[in-house]
Amino acid sequence: MKLTLYLNDYETEKLFSYLRWLFVLLSVILFYVPPFSENVATNKDVFPYLLASGCLYMLITQIALFRMKDDKKHLKMVLKLGIAFDYIALIWLMALSGGIHSPLYPISILFVLHATIYWRTRGAFISMLMFSGAYIIMGYFMVDLAQFENYYPAALNLFFLSIIGLFGALIMLRERTHYIQKEAYHDLVHRDYLSGLFNHRSFQEKLKQNCTSGKRFCLLLGDIDDFKKVNDEQGHQKGDEVIKAAGEIFESICDRYNGQAFRYGGEEFALMFPEKTIPEMKGLMDELFATFAKTTILPLSMSFGESCSDEGNVPEELLSLADQRLYKAKQAGKKRVCLRNGELFEGVTESPTPYLVSN
Repeated sequence: MKLTLYLNDYETEKLFSYLRWLFVLLSVILFYVPPFSENVATNKDVFPYLLASGCLYMLITQIALFRMKDDKKHLKMVLKLGIAFDYIALIWLMALSGGIHSPLYPISILFVLHATIYWRTRGAFISMLMFSGAYIIMGYFMVDLAQFENYYPAALNLFFLSIIGLFGALIMLRERTHYIQKEAYHDLVHRDYLSGLFNHRSFQEKLKQNCTSGKRFCLLLGDIDDFKKVNDEQGHQKGDEVIKAAGEIFESICDRYNGQAFRYGGEEFALMFPEKTIPEMKGLMDELFATFAKTTILPLSMSFGESCSDEGNVPEELLSLADQRLYKAKQAGKKRVCLRNGELFEGVTESPTPYLVSN
């Protein structure tokens, strides 16, 4: 696994979820393990309730993060709820472990950085104000802030939170901006703008990488049937819409079958999946053909040729085999796939549109 400090929102939230478990462990040590528990004033009667609710929340969050990796809408909601939980848990934990004198105070800086990731500058200032307000209220009810031994550390803590929090937020904002720019440049180099899929360059790199690593995989090379007729009779704009629709379909099917889709060039596409048996590949293709036939832009029809890594580990050879079988599928009447064993599989049998099917 490549070690990098450039993390997307999902990876960053996973890191914060692991840190929460670490802080739970530190809190348990602080409350129950000598000499820490003997030298810090803690409320051991209430702490078990906080511990139980925190562990339950973090367990639910871990499951949600695992299941919502590709669900951007609900994932973002979980991420923001995590910040609210951190705020409540941190204030509660500090109140049980010495209030404004709690040794857990430095965690507040992480809370500010966490809020900055998702709400940027606004998040940094709001999180600092909310924590500072709660910190002062905690001090007001738990100690006499007018006394120097309480006033001095409280003021110093808030001062350092403002300085370190602001500089930390600044660094975090710069990192997130740099990450977004890095991802944008990567997409410009590796993605096809029209289809939204990885481009020809990415395909060649991935094919070579899979062959070199010895991974067992299947390659599908596909071509939209009679695509020239769409451009000639309905215009190139409609042709672009067809390419885009095909890209969305491929992206969806690859998400379900753990594959990758690429725009090979023009109306040609390439797909790579972990090795599948012929019955498994037929099931995948049947679903793909059925989805093409229901496309709202134009019911699509495509032909495919398949090759597999067990036929060789040279990229050019696998690509050539898939291309030859694609040609065979075209010659046999289109709207079908020529599998690795030479079998022609048609899948959906209804003819979707006169523009895209020519038997």
